[in-house]
Amino acid sequence: LNGQQMSQQDLYIKSIDIDPNNSDAYNNLGNTLTIGGSVKLLNGQQMSKQQLYLKSIDIDLNCSTSYNNLGATLTRGEKVQLLNGQQMSQQQLYLKSIDIDLNCSTSYNNLGATLTRGEKVQLLNGQQMSN
Repeated sequence: LNGQQMSQQDLYIKSIDIDPNNSDAYNNLGNTLTIGGSVKLLNGQQMSKQQLYLKSIDIDLNCSTSYNNLGATLTRGEKVQLLNGQQMSQQQLYLKSIDIDLNCSTSYNNLGATLTRGEKVQLLNGQQMSN
């Protein structure tokens, strides 16, 4: 890199260029963007925050953090289509994140924020949770 200064985004983009199957790099690059923001990869592809999280999930179906982060880009009642064609709501994304990592406190917190007072949700493992 010959003394070139690189930003956080530049480093994640370079990581993706070197290894296009690096799920973490797509997730981390998504974290650098605001909702509605996008970034251009070195291959010329323009990707939004949601597209980066979707790509991360497509590469690693067990990346709890990417499901949580994708959920955070949605509003209540909104759905997103995963690259495998599956439609998921914000709650379903948080539930999937929790199913993958039962200790992901952020996903429990985010799931709780989607519930109304007294509403309950059932975790994918069958456990009932309420607000």
